[in-house]
Amino acid sequence: MHWKIIALAFGWRTTHDDDEDRLVVRHPKRRRHFTGAGAWRGAVLLSIRAPARADRKEARP
Repeated sequence: MHWKIIALAFGWRTTHDDDEDRLVVRHPKRRRHFTGAGAWRGAVLLSIRAPARADRKEARP
């Protein structure tokens, strides 16, 4: 799967960490960032994941 293309569509961008010489995948509106071989995949999976159950409004009977 083309994780990079999908992540870019969700707004994820790349930066370069000069101190440790590695690529960082980050989102401008999120605190979370990813590094390493699975960075693009992690960004996509975080973007498509449904919100936690506690964040949803409770259904009324």
